[in-house]
Amino acid sequence: MRRKAMSTSLSELKTLPFWRSLSLSEQEIMANCAQIRQYQKGELIYSHDQECLGLIKVLSGNIRTFMLSDEGREIVLYRLQSGDTDVLSASCVVNQITFETQMTADTDCRLLIVPAVCLSNFKENNLPVRCFIFEKLGEKFSDVMHQMQKILFTPVDVRLSGAIKDHMEKCGKSEITITHQQLADEINTSREVVSRLLKRMELNGIIHLGRGKIMVANKSRLP
Repeated sequence: MRRKAMSTSLSELKTLPFWRSLSLSEQEIMANCAQIRQYQKGELIYSHDQECLGLIKVLSGNIRTFMLSDEGREIVLYRLQSGDTDVLSASCVVNQITFETQMTADTDCRLLIVPAVCLSNFKENNLPVRCFIFEKLGEKFSDVMHQMQKILFTPVDVRLSGAIKDHMEKCGKSEITITHQQLADEINTSREVVSRLLKRMELNGIIHLGRGKIMVANKSRLP
């Protein structure tokens, strides 16, 4: 779905890390081309086979960045939250981007977007912007490599326990609201594997399972 773009405010533009490096005329150009777009939970934000989006700054919400295998299996590469900036959605601007990624809104999102056409001009003519783009590329490549290491070398039960602990910390409770499929997507495995491991944890008295909920009875025994 093509989202309706809204105008940006100066306070929102100032959140761009390179804003102070722009001249007054460049700031005016940026203000005229930057957009605010809103996406609903579950909505596709970007796909490698769609129109190049540009640089995004997450003003609110959470985004999942992933790849799809030929069999349709989703492999989560990294996640973005409020305050994060990303450039993998600007693949047409940076030739070094070869990831065939997709981005989906995990929650309702509000994004500041610098369209690809505008970003390309700044990349070629403003050194701080160019340096920022390649710095972000390096960060995301590191994130992707870290995720691949976890998938390849960390046992699934340890990844599952880590995901459960992360959700406990976020909500501040021993009971988390999440489905088996959501956990499977997070740790890059199948729902059947997650269900089997969770059932084993329940039999061992580590957790109690409910409908769409997991109660952790003994956190210290999580792998």
